[in-house]
Amino acid sequence: MEVHTRVPRSFQILIPRLLPALYEIRNNRGVGHVGGDVDPNYMDATMVVGAVKWIMGELTRVFHSVSVAEAQATVDALNEAQIPVVWSRSGTKRCLDPSLSLKDQLTLLLSSTGAPVGLTDLNRWLEPEDKAYLLRTLRKLHKERFLEFEEAAGTVTLLPPGSRYAARKAQEGKA
Repeated sequence: MEVHTRVPRSFQILIPRLLPALYEIRNNRGVGHVGGDVDPNYMDATMVVGAVKWIMGELTRVFHSVSVAEAQATVDALNEAQIPVVWSRSGTKRCLDPSLSLKDQLTLLLSSTGAPVGLTDLNRWLEPEDKAYLLRTLRKLHKERFLEFEEAAGTVTLLPPGSRYAARKAQEGKA
C-alpha cells in the first residue's frame, strides 16, 4: 500500500530559507548573546517577529487544517501581551486598578488584546460613568497617535507609541 503525502511548498522552500536568517540575527546581531557586534534594534525585531508569526501561522494552518484567517487569529492570540493588572475571561476584560487614569486603562486594555477593539467592547470593559468623556479621551489619544480611533467604524487600535506607553506603565509597576 503506497501512501501519498504532499508536503506543502512552504515546508520545502520557505521555512527552511527563513530559519538561517533568524539564526543569523540571533547569533550575530546581539539579540541572543551579550556582546554581539551590532546592537539589536527595531528593524531586527520587526523582521524576527514577522517571520516567526508567519512560520507559526503556517504550521498552525497546515497541521490543524484551518483557514489562513483562523491560523492568523490563533497566532495573534499567542502574541497578546500578558499584563497582570488586566483580567480577561470569556471576551470580557477589566483593568483591576480603577485608580489608574482612563488613558492608562485604555492603553493597558488595548495592549492586552493585540487586535482592533470595538467601541462597544471598550464601553463594556471600562463601564464609564461619562461616555462622552471616553469619546473625548479616545479622540485626544488619536490626535497624539497613541491609538487609531476609527469613529465611523467604531473601532480602536493601539499604535506603537501607545504600546510603548503601556509597556512603560507595566514596567514602572503602575500597572
